[in-house]
Amino acid sequence: MAPRKQTQLQTGAAAQAPADNVKKRRVSTRVANASSKKRKRVSDKPDEAENNPADQVKVKRPKWSRVTGRLAGLMEMPMDILFEIFGHLMPLDVLRLARTTKQFRQLLMHRSSASIWVAARKNVPDLPDCPPYMSEPQFANLVFDTHCHECLSPNIRSVDFRIGRRICSKCAKECMVEGYSLYVGESSYKAVPSKYGKRGRPSYYSKDLQEFQSKRASITDPQERDKFVKERQDLVSQMERHGALLEAWATNQAKDRSEQLDDLRRERKEAIIEKLTELGWGPEIEQIPDRDDLSHHKLVKQPTRLTPRIWTNIRAEMVAYVERMKVQRIERERKALVISRKRIAVSILRAYKISHLPMTDVMPEPVDFCAISQVSDILELPTETQVTEDTFAPVVEKMDELIEEWRTQILGSLVQKVKDSLYSHKSRVDHPSGTADSTLMDNTASSSSVDPIGKGKAKDVEPSIPDDSQIIQDLSLATTVFNCKCCNPRFEDDFFGSLGFGLVSRRRPRSNPLFFPKVLGHHCLTKQHVYNWDNSGGDPTKQYNFPIGNRTQWSCNLLQVDEKAGKMAANVVTTCGLDPETTTAAEMDQLSHDELACLECLEWSDEAWDQANAPVFGWRAAIAHNCRSHPSKTDIEWKLIEDELASDVVDVDEESRVNQAVLSYLVSHGLVPDDLYPGSPEEAVWLCTHCLDLPDDTECTELSKMKSHLNAMHSVSEPQENQDYYKDYEAPQGRKARTPHLKITLTMDRPDNVPGPGERRSFDPLCFGISEDEFEDEYYDDYFGDDFFF
Repeated sequence: MAPRKQTQLQTGAAAQAPADNVKKRRVSTRVANASSKKRKRVSDKPDEAENNPADQVKVKRPKWSRVTGRLAGLMEMPMDILFEIFGHLMPLDVLRLARTTKQFRQLLMHRSSASIWVAARKNVPDLPDCPPYMSEPQFANLVFDTHCHECLSPNIRSVDFRIGRRICSKCAKECMVEGYSLYVGESSYKAVPSKYGKRGRPSYYSKDLQEFQSKRASITDPQERDKFVKERQDLVSQMERHGALLEAWATNQAKDRSEQLDDLRRERKEAIIEKLTELGWGPEIEQIPDRDDLSHHKLVKQPTRLTPRIWTNIRAEMVAYVERMKVQRIERERKALVISRKRIAVSILRAYKISHLPMTDVMPEPVDFCAISQVSDILELPTETQVTEDTFAPVVEKMDELIEEWRTQILGSLVQKVKDSLYSHKSRVDHPSGTADSTLMDNTASSSSVDPIGKGKAKDVEPSIPDDSQIIQDLSLATTVFNCKCCNPRFEDDFFGSLGFGLVSRRRPRSNPLFFPKVLGHHCLTKQHVYNWDNSGGDPTKQYNFPIGNRTQWSCNLLQVDEKAGKMAANVVTTCGLDPETTTAAEMDQLSHDELACLECLEWSDEAWDQANAPVFGWRAAIAHNCRSHPSKTDIEWKLIEDELASDVVDVDEESRVNQAVLSYLVSHGLVPDDLYPGSPEEAVWLCTHCLDLPDDTECTELSKMKSHLNAMHSVSEPQENQDYYKDYEAPQGRKARTPHLKITLTMDRPDNVPGPGERRSFDPLCFGISEDEFEDEYYDDYFGDDFFF
């Protein structure tokens, strides 16, 4: 075993020695060849290389040369064959081919190659010929290449054929010069190519303008200069004519391209519909409305043909879209079914209202009626359930009860509105005695007052909120006055006030003061004179076409307690000899003598020293007159017209009746215009029974106009009250009603500041015989009345 072990060791040493020699030779070889460009290969057989060094032969790699492409032999083809091939290309292809290599550029840009460009240009249908002032490559570059001629920006679609340039919007700000910005002379406008700018002025390419001016200035001979200018003018005229042809061609090309794209979109849509029909969506696609048509979908309106790969990618989204359309169709059908049921409900409500004419209490509008739970349950019955008038029989049996519950509900809303207005973050010191708000609050203030204990000033105590029954009782007071935020503001007040002209120093309400309970039927609480964009389905409970508007559920958000009008009402009630803290509006209506003369609007006589005419109003009209003519005064002086003075009240309209009769005769015979005859005063409080709660329901109007409406629209020649027409429940409050013009002549002492007969001064406001406030109001109404619009 020992010799064998020694042999193995020697064999291992002999094998390791050549390997070490190879490593050393390789290292030395790398060091020696480090400076050479290419590294020499070292033989993998070191023993043979050492034994036969002469057999080693140096092998040189071949020098690198350009790889010959498949089209390299194109230039070796005969010229007539090349010209034939190039003649079948488009101008833009020839232009791009000329920019590939120097050989192609040298060939295609030579004059002898003009036939190639001409043949390529003729491949474009209806393209005008190349103008004589351009070469064929220039013409192809102008018409087809989309790079800016200044900055070489790509995708510039706008081209100015009249100046022969394609310039981007960024470069146009620097390269284009408008004619007004510099003086160029009359000849320059015709001798330099131009286009019309945004302001309609000629715009020039700055380099063309500078080149023309420099050349014209360099010519000293006047005849030669005129000849040069004439040549340039002819050139510009030729460019304009040819530019117009190119513009017409470009317009037709854009139109043809648009039609091609539309054809591609239409083919893609038809292919997608065919694919969806194969999946079973054909009937559903036919019921898609126009606003949701497939042609509007982003995946359908693409101008590319539908391939199997594209359909695989868009299939899931298109199926999801049709599923959404199915859901919307079911919703539309459900909505249409509910609307048809609402028409039945509205007819039932109309019949109930007509049977209860004249209306003595507020009635719900169709929107409120359909919102009642018993009615809405029937409207929302399943689709497969057929609903007729018999289905509403349980509702008809309980109509009185249901409507009474609705009245209780809206009364609670009004009570909550009063609570929020009067008892939210307000203390008793915020409401001085005598106001409408204080009247409501004084009834509960005594129970919550606490006597101050100890020395010092008494502290203000927050009043407790009364219960609903107490507030309802206080709502009936004549001093509780409401106004509507929608009716009261006047356009001219806001307009002049915002401009600061000082023409209007105060706001004048346009509607009469509102009192409980008729305030619950105020028309602004259920009708809005704005277009209802959400009622596209034709809901009969919301449609209101006269004027453009819509019906809404009853809401008292537009109402607010009018504190100042409450003070004015308290003053009127006190003048009538009643207690403003306990007198209700109904009690004021029952007064046998409620006429009052306004002593602020006296018109003193020109003959007698102690006589003056004063306007006379009822108690409601008196408050409205105070709000309208004396808004800054809450304690004006009134005189109650009692029995001994009642016979002295004169109707001004009666005095002018003879004159109105004459005017009526002249108007009927066409001798004077219609607008000169105002007619007899009438209250706009009448409504049409045949239009009740329908979309064409009319506004309150005068009796004469209502009869004309019934005759023209419903063929009713002899209408009957409460059968063909009826009086609005709210009337006359909340409307601009025409009140009789009453006046009375009073005997009283003339104030010292009022001039006597014959002492009038032209600059004195009292020369008109009225007070200063009434003078301002009359002057204002003559020029900026309620019917005045800008």
